[in-house]
Order: sequence, then structure tokens, then C-alpha cells
Amino acid sequence: MSGSNKKILLEQVADYVKDGDRVWTGGWTVVRKPMAMVYEVIKKRKKNLHLVGNPGGPETDLLIGAGCVIKTETNYIGHEVFGHPYNFRRKMEDEKHQGELFHDDWTVATGALRIMAGAMNIPFIPTRSLKGSDIINPSLDGFQALRGSDDKVPKKKVVLMEDPFWEGDTVALIPALKPDVCLIHAQEAGDDGTVSITGGAFLDYYAAVASGITIVSAERIVPREALEQTAESNVIPGEVVNAVLEVPNGAHPTALHRFYDNDPWWFKEYLEASKDEQRMEEWLEKWVYSMDHFSDYLEKIGFKRLQKLRANPVYGYNPDIKRRLDKLGGVT
Repeated sequence: MSGSNKKILLEQVADYVKDGDRVWTGGWTVVRKPMAMVYEVIKKRKKNLHLVGNPGGPETDLLIGAGCVIKTETNYIGHEVFGHPYNFRRKMEDEKHQGELFHDDWTVATGALRIMAGAMNIPFIPTRSLKGSDIINPSLDGFQALRGSDDKVPKKKVVLMEDPFWEGDTVALIPALKPDVCLIHAQEAGDDGTVSITGGAFLDYYAAVASGITIVSAERIVPREALEQTAESNVIPGEVVNAVLEVPNGAHPTALHRFYDNDPWWFKEYLEASKDEQRMEEWLEKWVYSMDHFSDYLEKIGFKRLQKLRANPVYGYNPDIKRRLDKLGGVT
């Protein structure tokens, strides 16, 4: 998008995501995930997506459950303390779904190295960390059937080679990650695309630089000049961001530092639904397909519940939120 003002509407996000795209979702498991944008991608019924976040959380399992995904490669998919990714597990464990989802395992460290290599615009990067690991066992290569025939999949997972500069060492060369689209949610963004993140920025800077298209939703869109007062938290330059949009509560049900915490009631309902395909479809109809606008979704969640999730301004999170779903009561 040309010009200094890169603001778009939430309803336009899915236009940037094409069927078959390699998509990076920012944040970390149940923290700062771009959930509002993910709902839009699902509503537009995108297909054959290749998810490469590091790691994946509820957005990954949700996209899988909605039938949007054909490939995943990451170090982890799940909801941490809240529970298992049942849509992902069903696709991988149930024989009747064989061939519907291909998954390739990496590690936290090598996933980080791969997206860093993408940001540096180099084709691969060396590492010692995979030596002795089953990650490089050819019999456990989840993308083996796709290598050489799928242009989104490297021809080889790793290449072991002798260090050409110093004797006596072997390193693993691993391929760079270059996502087609990167979706990030942040606390603030300037109208020029500059992104301000407090708390963990994780790998979002590298993903934004490495990706062909980067879209950032934020709790607040402000003039670029307003971010100069908090320059230390400006972690992504506007030059690598294609579009920004203002979406309050856009990471719900995941946590956003200084704004709100995880929504355990969402996770409890979602996890129960995701255990069964029919119930998952009913959940999608209730919470995604029937919602004309994200404001309808927030209204359905309810003001009382959203207020209950508000972060303590001192801690940056809500110390009163219960994390054990078996001990969870109602919203009081």
C-alpha cells in the first residue's frame, strides 16, 4: 500500500491471504495471537494454507478445525495449560483423515533460526543444535512425500556438512523461512505501519521482515509522531508493514500484555467443542460464520466478561484469572 497511511478495515484482511499461502501468525502460543484476523480468514473459507508460526496456539488449531490448512511446520501446537489441540490431533491420529494434513516438526531454536535467515534474505543457515536429534531422522520427516514436488516445501529438510573453515566439526544447514503473509497483533501501531509491542516481541520482527506481506492489527492506531515518546517499544519499522488496522480486543482469547489476559471460559468451551467434528462445526457457526463483524463477536462474549479479563496495570496481566479449567467457575 502506497503512502504514509496504511490503515485498512478488518474485513479486508482476508483479501491479502491467498489459497495455498505460507502464513506466519505472530505472538507465542496463548499470548498476543492475531485472532480477529484469523476469524476473517476462516470466514472467507481460505484453503490449503501452510502455517509456519513458531510456536502455534489456538489460531493454528482453529484454522485446522475450519478446514483451512493443508500443512503445518512448527515446534509446538497447543493451548499450554488450557489443554490439547484436538483438531490437530484428530487430523494426525485418525486414519480417515490421512493425507488431509501434513506436519513437520522443528524445534524452538531452529524455528527461530529459520525465520531469522528469511529476514536476512539468505537461503539457509547453519546450526549445531540438531545433531543427535530425531528431528533430522528421515523416517520422521513429515514433509517427505512433498519434497521436490511442492514449491512451498524445501527439497531437503537438512543438509549435514563439514565445516569448510575449521576442521573437526559438522553442522546442519537448515532452510530459511519466507512466509507469503505475516499476521501480527500488537498494542499500538502508527498509521505509517510502525509497530509498538510491550511484553515479549518474540520473533515478530524477523517474521515481518521475512514475509512478502505483513499485516498488523492493534488495540490502537495512532499518528506516527505519537510513538516517538515510547520509541524503546517500537520493534517493527513501518517500511516492512503493508497494512494496519485498529481492532480492540483483537487478540482475544489470548493474552495481551497490559491490556487483557487469557479468557479461560473461551478455552473451556472451545476445547470441549474441538474434541468432536460435529461440535466443532457448531462452534464455528456460533462464534465465526454467524458473526457479521468482530464487534458482534465481542458483544456475544459480553462486556462483563471482557472487563473480568482486564490486566492489572502494575503486573501487566490479571493475577486473579484461574488457569485450571476444572476449577473454573462462572463469570462473577
